[in-house]
Amino acid sequence: MRNLLPAAAADGDPFVRITSLARQLELKEGYPPDHAAAVVANARAIAQELGLAEDMRLTLDLGAELHDLGKLCIRDSVLAKPTALTEAEWDVMRIHPEAGAWLFMSLVGSADVAAIIRFHHERWDGQGYPAGLAGEAIPLAARIVAVADAYQAMVEPRPYRRAFSREVALEQLHAGSGTQFDPLCVDALSRALHRDRAA
Repeated sequence: MRNLLPAAAADGDPFVRITSLARQLELKEGYPPDHAAAVVANARAIAQELGLAEDMRLTLDLGAELHDLGKLCIRDSVLAKPTALTEAEWDVMRIHPEAGAWLFMSLVGSADVAAIIRFHHERWDGQGYPAGLAGEAIPLAARIVAVADAYQAMVEPRPYRRAFSREVALEQLHAGSGTQFDPLCVDALSRALHRDRAA
């Protein structure tokens, strides 16, 4: 992780450095184009449905944009693998939330944003990673990004599968509601997407 810092530290403004890292992530092999921007849009839709305060929405925007920052630390042979990952490769992939939170805190120091990055792969039932948090012990913004990210991942193609339709992706989210995902966040995204489609 530390070898990323010198190149990112050319500008004294930490947010400029973070923006530079976000752009590097967008260019990284195996990372879907526009994924982060789409996750931000999904997270905003959930936040609006839940009536979140404006200051929390700003934190959420940054956390959603940078949720995968730690994938800069994942080798391309894993991130861009054209077939399903082995368990050993999943062990490598699972370091990215903590790696991203560490990288963000080392440059900016916002604990609320770092918590989104660190905990966006926790599960409502406590079976996620890296800390095994459950239910409301997971920060709300991280629960929102978990749903926003999972939905976006499903509607994007991957080297080993086609993109899911919006309907199938929503079915999968509802199937995981109350186990993998916060039910309120799933329902909020579902309402927002159905309203958008009806407009």
